[in-house]
Amino acid sequence: MPAHRHRLRFLAALVGLRPAAAGFSTAAPARGCPLHAELARRGAPAVAALALYSRIRAAASPTPYTFSLLLTSLACSSPRCPPSHAAAAAGLAHAQALKCGALAHTVVTNCLLKLYCALGLLPDARRVFDTAGAAVLDVVSWNTIVSGYGKSGDLEAAREVFVRMPHRSLRVFDQMMEAGFKPDAVVVVSLLKACAHLGAVEMGRWVHRFLRAEGFGRRPGNVMLETALVDMYCKCGCMEEAWQVFDGVRSHDVVLWNAMIGGLAMNGHGKRAIELFRKMLEKGFVPNESTFIVVLCACTHTGHVDEGKEVFRSMGAHGIEPRREHYGCLADLLGRAGRMEEAESVLLDMPMEPHASQWGALMSSCLMHNNIVVGKRVGKKLIELEPDDVNGLWEDAKAVRQVMEERGAKKETGLSFIEWNGLVHEFRSGDTRHPQTKLIYALLEDMEQRLQLIGYVKDTSQVLMDMDDEEDKGSTLSYHSERLALAFGILNIPHDMPIRIVKNLRVCRDCHVHAKLVSKLYQREIIVRDRHRFHLFRDGVCSCNDYW
Repeated sequence: MPAHRHRLRFLAALVGLRPAAAGFSTAAPARGCPLHAELARRGAPAVAALALYSRIRAAASPTPYTFSLLLTSLACSSPRCPPSHAAAAAGLAHAQALKCGALAHTVVTNCLLKLYCALGLLPDARRVFDTAGAAVLDVVSWNTIVSGYGKSGDLEAAREVFVRMPHRSLRVFDQMMEAGFKPDAVVVVSLLKACAHLGAVEMGRWVHRFLRAEGFGRRPGNVMLETALVDMYCKCGCMEEAWQVFDGVRSHDVVLWNAMIGGLAMNGHGKRAIELFRKMLEKGFVPNESTFIVVLCACTHTGHVDEGKEVFRSMGAHGIEPRREHYGCLADLLGRAGRMEEAESVLLDMPMEPHASQWGALMSSCLMHNNIVVGKRVGKKLIELEPDDVNGLWEDAKAVRQVMEERGAKKETGLSFIEWNGLVHEFRSGDTRHPQTKLIYALLEDMEQRLQLIGYVKDTSQVLMDMDDEEDKGSTLSYHSERLALAFGILNIPHDMPIRIVKNLRVCRDCHVHAKLVSKLYQREIIVRDRHRFHLFRDGVCSCNDYW
């Protein structure tokens, strides 16, 4: 029999435990169990931890909480145990968790990953990681396995997992660099995408400096990196830096052109975006489907309706058949311009079924322009509900929301991100997790009192009925995620620096008015990137001209 099997049986006998034992319940023992409290005292020897687990199991079925404590205790005690004993104890705990079905819980899987990584048993950690379903793994799971590889010196494996991460952690990249990791182009592109998503422009600038120092820009065929840089700077609202990178590229391709055109459109430079599109055609580049989406968005943000319709009609001349997204862009262009009947016809006549989001965009236009007639028809399409009357549709908006949720329409949580001092801070509506929560809420209360003195009145008309306002309705307008991020920025970021906020949803009407007034009252430059575009608030005015 292999030696590790002997050790496993010895430990099991010592604590009165059979490795194949099963029986799992989520009911008991409770968190207040004294044996749990004893197990929670980290650093207990492995044998003692297993003995406590055996006593808990004798009293009642173990819970996920039991296994998280057991695995954490084993990880903390591992430096003081002989490696063979620690490995055997980990194997025994793993077997128990597996037999009891506890590995279906993310926290237990993460504790097991940390235990194996702490012991340097990377092959065992990787087997746990690879066999866990996507629903079980979270960002902690990915960070743990990448950090484990980095600390063990297997930087190639760390790179491979880092590139596969669905949401890349900037801190993990820092740890890999500290371990002597030399990123390649694929990793750098992944990191720039993460910076773009979070609006982490300072980290993005550091990456740019790193690329220059390493001579990436002097190597041929690096348009992928240059495109990622342009995209990052555009999505962080740094258009001058984006232009500098774009103009310095020796060999453009259509993806790079798309990134620059789309960045101009998102930042409110619709006219320049359309001009760049024409320049692209003059230089002989062939547009693709994505090109027409970003150009149509540019027309939408600037209200160039006739030009947008002409761009849409020209797709066929370039051999491109309009897809659902192109029809949606055209309908959005018409709806935002107040031409709701035309927009409705586009959606009704398109050769494929419109998505709910496209009907939702038209509903927002109906609300913006107070077009109740089209709004009623769109409401029927969107929620498959026939209201008794139009006023009832608005008055019963809460019930409409409930019907949509019952039919599977998921409401996305509003999140806002702000970078400061090398860290990206995340806020959600009504958030109380941040260390500066008391200061943030105190500032928001003072801010609102000062704004009311200059005539600010909350606009609550869209709190329940705006189909684009998906902010957590459990929180009031005063504590929407971007307001928390804004207060954090005012508290921490020097007065001569802009406050940059990234939000995953569309900014609601009241928050838009609020940001304009704050920019004037506090004399701050505020840049907010929402789902649709950038908003530059300065001296009480927004760059979007209230058209978003």
